[in-house]
Amino acid sequence: MRTFQKVKGTPVFLLADGSNIGKVSDLFVDDSGSVTGFWVAGRKWWQRRKFLRLDTIEKTETAAIYIKSDADLSFAPEALFRFHDGKNHLFGKPLLTEDGAVTGLLEDVYFLDDLGTIVGYEVTNGFISDFTEGRHVVKTDCPLRVEKDQLVLRTHS
Repeated sequence: MRTFQKVKGTPVFLLADGSNIGKVSDLFVDDSGSVTGFWVAGRKWWQRRKFLRLDTIEKTETAAIYIKSDADLSFAPEALFRFHDGKNHLFGKPLLTEDGAVTGLLEDVYFLDDLGTIVGYEVTNGFISDFTEGRHVVKTDCPLRVEKDQLVLRTHS
């Protein structure tokens, strides 16, 4: 199990020769509540970011991700949500239960790296609350419902 904060900045290498392709800068979530891949920033500032699907990853270590070839990187589909950046990002949006109770603001996501299944969401209730109580992890087995300005935790799929 990994979190976005632990994956962010992880270098991506080619398996054959070990050359550095770039590093993970964001992750993509589909509307069924699964992590589908990573947004990989190239090593040079002028290189475009590319989408790396989870199913094309050959090997994952705590400090590196390995892929077979450059062809595994592609353009990101429009239908996906980016977690941290972009106009349809999920980070910082209020997380509500189906009955309308606010759980907090989304700070991080816990997912299984091999399957992409999201198993929990880390939420914050503000700086003072984080300092005194810590952040809360909301475990779930159902995907989020993404609305325009909020995220809704489903209790059943």
